[in-house]
Amino acid sequence: MNTDARYIIWLLDFLAGQGVDTRALCAAHDLKDLESLDTSISQATHRALLGEALQLTDDSGLGLKLGHQRSLATYDQLAYLMMSCSTLREAIETGLKYQNYPGRFSGQSIITTFSEIDGQGCFQVNVKEDLGALRLLAIEELLSNIIATTRWVLGRPLPVTRLRCDYSPPPHAEDYLAIFGCEPRFEAPVIQLFFDAAMLDAPLPNASPQSARLYEAMCEEQSIRRQGGNVAWRLWPLIVEDPANPPGMTAAAEVLCCSPRTLRRRLQSEGWQYQQIIDRVREIHARRALSDPTLSVTEVALQLGYADHSGFLKAFKKWTGMTPRAFRRRLV
Repeated sequence: MNTDARYIIWLLDFLAGQGVDTRALCAAHDLKDLESLDTSISQATHRALLGEALQLTDDSGLGLKLGHQRSLATYDQLAYLMMSCSTLREAIETGLKYQNYPGRFSGQSIITTFSEIDGQGCFQVNVKEDLGALRLLAIEELLSNIIATTRWVLGRPLPVTRLRCDYSPPPHAEDYLAIFGCEPRFEAPVIQLFFDAAMLDAPLPNASPQSARLYEAMCEEQSIRRQGGNVAWRLWPLIVEDPANPPGMTAAAEVLCCSPRTLRRRLQSEGWQYQQIIDRVREIHARRALSDPTLSVTEVALQLGYADHSGFLKAFKKWTGMTPRAFRRRLV
């Protein structure tokens, strides 16, 4: 998937402020016609730009800065849609529905989900293994941008209570406290950001139902245009709706108005098999559910369609390399 020109324009301005020669950078990557907002940048070029930016700035915490200082304009209509929502809960649901709208990593290499766990709102960040050297930058950019985005929406900082990260403390670990307002727990089995759930249903300062309907129609149209060829992303909500009883290949193909053979071929071209998507959805759900101390392992297994504990144990160990109980112990 390509990256919108709005983000690339802002990224270049940001890097120029960090002392990077962006003219040379544009010339090296043949970046032209960025004045047109209809321009998009390939995934390969976008990743190459970020990789080079890491080297040129020699800043291991570049991702935190990119996410925290990212311009509202880079989100186009999606930002205005979220700000027009009635509550933070509605804004979060809407933002995650269109998380692949701006392009880049969200909704592709990184899937963010949200739930309430024991009186806390919880963002969970789930990462594919295709980010390579950009993994930390992409995760940190997303986490710090959650803070920036919720600040735009709420009109005040999000009261973060806990942050779990599934990686070792980076060289810039001391920067986390200033951005998130709490000390992170590194080397956790999952990436989760918690905040007081009492914030979820408070009215938002810029709520406008009519504006929200207008902006959602714009986002829907743009999302369909951009994501029309992304079959895996279009399948995702069909499986998330009931991961214990996902639709079969034939039923899913009918929803997407194609034959099972065409669906299988298009998924393969995107590097997926249908069962892989089902397993990925179930893994994300399992990690989130196991973080809730009020749910037993058996209850989580039943939520995912496993008739017995042993079947879930085998699947979870295949996904994560650990048992559900070991996963829970590492959360403490």
